[in-house]
Amino acid sequence: MEKINSSYRNSENIFVKLFNILRSLWLLVGAFLYIFVYGSIVLLIGWILGKEKGRKFVLKQVEIFGRLAFKLLGVKVFVCGKKPDVNSNYIVVSNHQSILDIPLIIGYVGPTPFIAKKELEKFPMVNVYLKYLGSELIDRGNVRQTAKAIREVMRKLNEGYHFVIFPEGTRSPNGEVLPFKPRSLEIAFKAKVPILPVSIWGNHLVIPKHKLIVSGNKTGIMFGEVVYPENFKSEEELRAYVENVIRQGVEKLKEVVENEKSVC
Repeated sequence: MEKINSSYRNSENIFVKLFNILRSLWLLVGAFLYIFVYGSIVLLIGWILGKEKGRKFVLKQVEIFGRLAFKLLGVKVFVCGKKPDVNSNYIVVSNHQSILDIPLIIGYVGPTPFIAKKELEKFPMVNVYLKYLGSELIDRGNVRQTAKAIREVMRKLNEGYHFVIFPEGTRSPNGEVLPFKPRSLEIAFKAKVPILPVSIWGNHLVIPKHKLIVSGNKTGIMFGEVVYPENFKSEEELRAYVENVIRQGVEKLKEVVENEKSVC
């Protein structure tokens, strides 16, 4: 009986691995077709429609892509809380687990520009859309370029832009929230721009760091309450508070995602 069970488990494991490989191939093929082929068509239509109508059309398609990416991979997304109705500009602050964090935020928070590492410029078409969104990519080894990018962020915030920041500075290998980098929320603190804390749990299990193998089939995102920097005495105090909010959100999401709760 034990041999039969062992054989069954081995067959099941082989089937799961094969299924994950097929999903990974689908990810690569689908990403190419959607980002390069359909993405080019979307940009062309946007250009034909003109500046205002074209931008609305493109941004809507980007948002649809963010959600559709998970549906095409067979990944269920659990959403906890509601995005607050904030009319003014704000900064989305999120933990970072996987390459899937960007489509997750784009799809469920909105097509928002990112403050991210300059290395993203190396990805064809992705860099085009990041630029289209108004993102600012920072070369952390270049003080002058970093200062210039921060000035651009401040200018765009004054014009009503929203931005996304990953204060950990890198993806977490096990999904646990890493300590936020010092001064990572300095822009929000100095500009007194509201912060929307966003917690993510599960993306690191779907596509782990440094891998393109799709392994998981569920993930989650949680919206926290808006945080107002003017209520804090220093950037350090603000950063510690927001980090704690996101950590608490991750802990709640673990239970929601793992037990597949429909109510958060």
